[in-house]
Amino acid sequence: MKIILLLISTIVILYIDPSFEVPYAKIENAFNSNDAKTIISFGKDKILLKIIDKEGAYNPTQATLILQDFFTKKSNGHFTYTYKGIENEEGIFCMGSYTVKNEKYKITFHFKKMKTAYQFESLNIIPEKK
Repeated sequence: MKIILLLISTIVILYIDPSFEVPYAKIENAFNSNDAKTIISFGKDKILLKIIDKEGAYNPTQATLILQDFFTKKSNGHFTYTYKGIENEEGIFCMGSYTVKNEKYKITFHFKKMKTAYQFESLNIIPEKK
């Protein structure tokens, strides 16, 4: 009986990992420091990326270059979340805002629960209309 309880509790502990959550704070810090590499590191192997006029499915290396180009042109902005979604069968959707000088951009992510972590499959950066 003790072995069965031990086995069940081990399975539960491994299955319900408390560190298994969307890395909101790490992504927010990376946006505020214009760290494209760190942001993209939380993405899947193929990322659907839309940044202003560039749109497509990219591998992490390509996505990092495109996001870094955005940060080169729009550096030293401030990022904050405006919505942190609730998990459902589709994943988790979240939204934020990146403000630099007089410009404001709407940022959206769609995360999927993978085997060991949440990874985003899409990232959109779209200018907000004034």
